[in-house]
Amino acid sequence: MFCSYSTASAAEPAEPRNEFKRALSIIEQTQLEIFTEDHGFDRSAILAELKRRLTGSTDDSEKLPVMRELLSEVIERYNDQYANYISPESLKRYRERRSGSYHGVGLKFRSMRDDYPVVIGPLIGGPLEHSDLLPGDKIIRVEDTGLSGKSSGQITALLKGPADTSVTLTLSRNGRNHTIEAKRSPVTLEYARAEITAANIGYIKISRFGGSTHKKVRQLVAKLLAQQVRGIVLDLRDNPGGSTRAARSITSIFIRDEHIYCERYKSGKNKLLPRHGDYLTDLPLAVLVNGNSMSSSEIVAGALQTSGRGRSFGAPTFGKGLVQKVFDLAPPLGGAIRTTIAEFATTNGQLIHARGIVPDKFISTEADFMFRRTGSLNISDAARAYQRMLLEQSVADDFPNAEQLIAAEDSQLNKAIDYLLMQRQQSAQ
Repeated sequence: MFCSYSTASAAEPAEPRNEFKRALSIIEQTQLEIFTEDHGFDRSAILAELKRRLTGSTDDSEKLPVMRELLSEVIERYNDQYANYISPESLKRYRERRSGSYHGVGLKFRSMRDDYPVVIGPLIGGPLEHSDLLPGDKIIRVEDTGLSGKSSGQITALLKGPADTSVTLTLSRNGRNHTIEAKRSPVTLEYARAEITAANIGYIKISRFGGSTHKKVRQLVAKLLAQQVRGIVLDLRDNPGGSTRAARSITSIFIRDEHIYCERYKSGKNKLLPRHGDYLTDLPLAVLVNGNSMSSSEIVAGALQTSGRGRSFGAPTFGKGLVQKVFDLAPPLGGAIRTTIAEFATTNGQLIHARGIVPDKFISTEADFMFRRTGSLNISDAARAYQRMLLEQSVADDFPNAEQLIAAEDSQLNKAIDYLLMQRQQSAQ
């Protein structure tokens, strides 16, 4: 979960050694020491080590990798898996996940070991939305590069590129090849979608808290209210977290509380984080969580539970109650320092880290992974059906009880719907 971001991406170039020293100051002043009693931070010793390693280096091409490596080593001394130095290349990918947008062709696919990747579907609103490609098509080549056995990362790197450039894809369908050309343009990754169940209950799935996810969720809630649903299920299962601002805004849709959660910093100072955005509905609410619900998901689930709003179902959450902040470093050193700046708790003081949120109703099922939805959700129904087919094929190959798993119902969702229907009936009496 990331608390805030600097705007140093547009910073003027800075002398690398001075920027290295600034990074050391950031680490020393902000990084929590909850994972180690002796992190060994000694600024003078670190600078002396840098001087030793740079002996004989004559230009930035030699100096910068040394500085970046040493920054990584300094942060590693804290034994904090969530804190690190982010390289310039990784920072670009990180910003794309954070913002939910990038320049590319907007294609969701599945890489295959020892075979060509297959199309899941184009992203709705992306450059390929109306192109001649179907779920299950094999992607043979991107330009002149064959894709057999290539990883998702390698394929993605070929598909992305500067805005307004074009890329040619060769596809295979039923043994026959055809090509399509796509113009790279801004692509939006939507991390929320909604539907209405047969019982007229609104269902909202949030797969990640991107920078604009709260805006999408507000639109979805408003649409469900206009369709007069009888209650809302908020599905946060398998959500790894993201923007705390999005978490505060989404929580504010359902509760009127002045504050959403609390942060505790290295100095010992506590800060209550306020609501963000307008309250929209008092409809009966149910929240789904599991062991992969992390970070901002736990902020939302914890705030709703603390306020007594609705009921939560599923399994205890992951317990990642730490706040990271990313500090951009000016070029040519570049990249960023990510430090753990705070622990967070519910407004009544319940710490989350290594504890998690225990749902009101524990519902365990070995089939829960059959209903996992992660990443971008703006794909077609046909693409979702193809994803499910691939999952069922994998389960059939790997599990002795495959038939039971494939036929299993989503018991966590069903229990949530039953609760909402009961609440609605009681309020009508």
